[in-house]
Formats: sequence, C-alpha cells, structure tokens
Amino acid sequence: MERAERREDAIAEGARGALTARALVIGTVLLFGAVLWVRHSELLVHTINLTESTPPVPAVAALLLLAALQPILARIGPRLSLTRREMVLIYFFVAIGSMMASLGVMRMVIPCATVPGYFAAPDNDLAVVQEHIPRWLYPSDPEAVRELWEATERPVPWRPWLGPIAHWTLLLTLLWTTTLCLTVVLRKPWVEDERLTFPLLYLPLDLTEGVSGRTEGISFFRDPLMWTGFALAVIFNVMNIINSLNPAFPALGRSYDIGALFTERPWSAIRPLVLSYRPEILGFGYLVSLEVAFSIWVFALAERLASVAAMTFGVDMGGFPFQQEQGAGAYLLIAGLLLWRARHHLAGSVRALVGRGEPVRGDYDPFAPRWAVVGFMVGIAGLLVWFTAAGMNVGAAAVYLVFLLGFAITYMRVRSETGTPSTWLFPFYQARKMPFSIMGAEWWLKHTGARTMSLWGMLYFLSRGFFFSSTAYPLEGYKAAEELRSKARDYAIAGVIAVVLGLLMAWWMHLDTYYEFGGNVVESGGVAGGPRTRMTFNEYQSTASSILRPTGPDRPRTWALVVGALIAGGLSLLRTHYLRFPLHPLGYAMAAAYSRQIWGGFLAVWLVKGAILRFGGVRTYKRLTPMFIGLALGHFFTMGIAWAAIGGRFGMAAERARVWFT
Repeated sequence: MERAERREDAIAEGARGALTARALVIGTVLLFGAVLWVRHSELLVHTINLTESTPPVPAVAALLLLAALQPILARIGPRLSLTRREMVLIYFFVAIGSMMASLGVMRMVIPCATVPGYFAAPDNDLAVVQEHIPRWLYPSDPEAVRELWEATERPVPWRPWLGPIAHWTLLLTLLWTTTLCLTVVLRKPWVEDERLTFPLLYLPLDLTEGVSGRTEGISFFRDPLMWTGFALAVIFNVMNIINSLNPAFPALGRSYDIGALFTERPWSAIRPLVLSYRPEILGFGYLVSLEVAFSIWVFALAERLASVAAMTFGVDMGGFPFQQEQGAGAYLLIAGLLLWRARHHLAGSVRALVGRGEPVRGDYDPFAPRWAVVGFMVGIAGLLVWFTAAGMNVGAAAVYLVFLLGFAITYMRVRSETGTPSTWLFPFYQARKMPFSIMGAEWWLKHTGARTMSLWGMLYFLSRGFFFSSTAYPLEGYKAAEELRSKARDYAIAGVIAVVLGLLMAWWMHLDTYYEFGGNVVESGGVAGGPRTRMTFNEYQSTASSILRPTGPDRPRTWALVVGALIAGGLSLLRTHYLRFPLHPLGYAMAAAYSRQIWGGFLAVWLVKGAILRFGGVRTYKRLTPMFIGLALGHFFTMGIAWAAIGGRFGMAAERARVWFT
C-alpha cells in the first residue's frame, strides 16, 4: 500500500530534477580535486589507493564535505544550499568520474599502450606482440614513449598522444554507455518487481537526510549509535596506525593467518586461509541477507577443504580446485538466468520498438527501455567496429564481449542485492583466459591469427573487472531517484558526463605525472615501473609465449567452468523450489571469485546479525543499522580520508599502515 501511494504521489507531483547547473559545476570541481588527490596519494606518496574502495573514498569525502557545508550555506542564503537530490547526484558523479583515474582504468591503459614498445628486448618476446598492435593505439614517436617512462624536463608531448587518447576514450565510453543501456532495461525487473535493497545506498541517503531541515526520527549525525560505530572504527584504525609507528604498541592488526596453524600434510593444503578484519565489510555486510553471508563463508571453506581432499588422495594439479574458473562459470550462468527471468520485459521492449506492442516503461526509467535496446545494439555494433578495426577477428571480439558483459551483469546484481563493498568481485582475467582454456591457444592462433591474440593481451585489463564495477552505480542512482522522487534520467546523463570528464582528466593527470617523474618510478615503482607495469609486462610475455608456443585446451579448468555453472544452476533451482534453502547462488559465485578477502568478514556478519535477529528481533536489527553504517563510515574517514591526507609524511610507517580497500 505504501509503495503504491508513493508511486501515485510521485506521478502526480512529477519527479524533480537533480542535474542542475550548479550541481554539475560543483561535481566537476570536486571531481578535479579528486583526480589531484589521486595523483598525490596513489602515484606520488602511494599512501592508499583511494579509488579502489567501494564507494570510492573521494566520493565519500565529497558527500561529507557537502553535508558539513549545508548549515553554513543555509545561513548565508537559502539559495546557496544544495538540495538532497543534488548532493546524492554529485556523490555518484564523483564516484564514477574518479574511477576513471584509478589503478584499474587509466593506470592500466597507459602501460597496455606503451609497455611492448618500451620494454621489448632481446631477452624477452614482447616484440612479437608489438608488431601486431595498431599504431593508432600508442604514440608513434618512440622518443615520446621513452620520455614517458624515464621522465623529461620538457612539457608533455601532446601531439603524438592525441590519436591514442581519442581511440582509447572512445572504446571506454562505448563500453560504459552500452552497459548503461543494459542497466535501463534491467531497472524495472530489479528495482520495481523484485524490490532489491541496494544496501550501499544507505550511506548517501542517510548522510543527506535532513538537509532541508525536516527528518523523521533521529537524524543520522545525531544518532548516538552511529557515532558509537564510527568511534569503534576510529579506535581500531588508530591503534593499527600507532602500531605501525611503534611496534610495541598493542593492536589487533588487519588479519590473522589461520592457515599457519596447519603445518602437517594433508591439512597444510588448506593454506592460505587468512581471516581479514575489514570494518567496511562488517558495516555494509550487516545489510546483506543471512543466506548470502552464510553461503560466502561456507563455500570459501569448502574450497579450501577440497584442496585438503585433493592432497589426501594424491591429486596433483596446479591451481586446484580452480576457484576463479568456477567463479567464471557461476557468473555466466547467473547472468543467463537473470536475463531469462527478465525475458518478458525484454521481449516487451523489443515488441514496442518494432511497433507491435504498447511501450513498456517503469515509473522511474531514465528513458524508454525500447530506446535502451536501440542504444545497446548500436553500442555493441560500435564496439565490434572498434575491435575489428584494430585487427581482431569479429567472432573472437563477439565472444570476448559476451564474457565481459555477462560478468558485468552478475556483478551489478551482486551490488544491487548484497551491496558487498568490493570492486574486485570478478573472476579475474577469465574473460580472456576462458577461450584458451576451452579451445586452446593453438586453435585460436590457427583460426583468428596472432593479431587477435595480441589484442586480447592488450585489453586484458578489462577482464580484471575494475572498469565494469563503475557500471553498477547507475542502477544505484535509479533506485536513489525513486527514493528521492527525482528524475532517473539525470543520473544516467550525469554518469556519461562523469565518464568522459573523468577520462580526460585522468589522461592529463597521468601523462603530466609520468613525464615529470617517469613511469618507472611513480606508484613506488623503483626503476622498473609500478605493479600495473609489471602485471602488463607479464601479460604481454604470456601472450607472446602463447603465439610462439601455443598449447591445447586445458581440460581441468574447462571442467571447473562447467562445475561452477552446474553448482550455481543447482542452487538457483533449489531456492526456487525451497524458499528457505540456506545456500544462495550469488554467495557461491562471490566466494569462488574472491573469497580470500571477504569470507572472514561475512562469517562475522553472519554470527553478529544472526544473534541480533534471534535475540532482539527485527526492531532491534533496524535500530542498530546506523551503528554498522557508522562503522563503515568511520573506517572510510580514518583510513581513506584522514590517513590518506597525512600518511605520506610518515615514510615507511605509511607503507606498514596502508589499508587496501579491495
């Protein structure tokens, strides 16, 4: 009833805009400040990877800054005060735009474009790959490439970079807008029909509640429980910081290696088994269903026990039980099931497009789903043109896109349904590795050629998943529009603007920094590049090896893909027939893809939340929610904002106290 009344009120009154001129100006200024902050923290002093967190630290900092300034602006003049809608839109704008300058996007693009040309030498095979990379994807001037890595006193040589900047920006913008169209089509089934909770929305919505002076109950910043959680996170992190400066000071640390307790065979195979203390997992994880939390740690431990069983029975296969491959199979199967469940909405959108049915549209769609279908098809066509123009076989390009978008759909579902604050909940590299596991490098070399394999190597950073994690924010924006009675279209438009501006700012910031200090030394690179450079070098070396010494199919990993899909499908079937079945397919997929960093946090979540619901009931659970949001916020503030601002002054202590928001 309440939902129906809210919808009727929204339709009657009309949704209000959030993308105002001042919101766009303020968002752009804050985004530029975020890019400069990323330059200092991630490239120069390397205190913390600000953009690796979910949500990105700069977006949280922007939200806190705007919330703190509202009372001051309101006193100066009511017209200067931002509305809640504008503040939330700015938060998403900074979140999406700052990710373009991150270690998973621009800091991967530049090495992918220049590593083969600079690092090719007689003792490696990078020249084999370099000859197959189109010249319009890297600077044609060898001196410009050399100075990028070794530094120069002259200004950035922009002319040889104009072509690569345009082509890489086009590719990433096409990928993002194509996925954006997909989010429009999936919005109504997920947001209106299934009523997914979008747990990460609690942070921006709670922080901005009451900016107009009207709020129901206790406001977020006046809630003592919120400050209790905030204080716990501050104490935990400050103790660890002091311990990094003075090891004699007691601290809990950030993890405990349970696997170190098992030294005898076959139990030694359970290693690594690290219990990570992650306040943001505990804070946001409190909003995750018990079934998902339970499934994550159960399947994570089951995978480690499978390794013990393999050692017991003498199974000797490197990488067993192939968790990433299982995760890839699970992700693709879940993506297929999600599209199947939305088939009636998708079919209705297509029928409306060809004039054989009534237009299908939800109350808060950013634009008509039938036009989203058109945008998606145009985007796919544009991507295929880009790939084939670069020299990739069209069939191989289509396979690659299917894998990338399949993983993106499941990741968006993970964020929408569970809100797990991790950017890396992807089956790493599997979009690139799966074709070789199934068919073998020898088959692909014979049927598609060395150029296709070289381009797969160049684009490997897309298969890591970081870029596609930014595409989950539009869905959260649509849900925010519904909650705030705002225009969902504003969030879609703001997202596209943020991507383009973020990419252009990221190009400027990275090239200016690399040419001033040298790509070999930034990001704590020493004399041979930072971690992104080393990863790219190894990837190109592996690609060259596949071209020179191609191998056949990898049957164990192929079977792991099948097993992952079967388990995810079986769990989905069981949950369809038994509503209280405790194991969730998303929990299995998440555990298979990235259990190492999240299983311990979700074990704690399952124990704490289960106890609260059992002994305190739903009312107590809801009342304690601000405390757990405060716990996550306190962690972001202490380690993401405060320590990122001052940590670089402490030298090696900053290295020891660094937190990876992964």
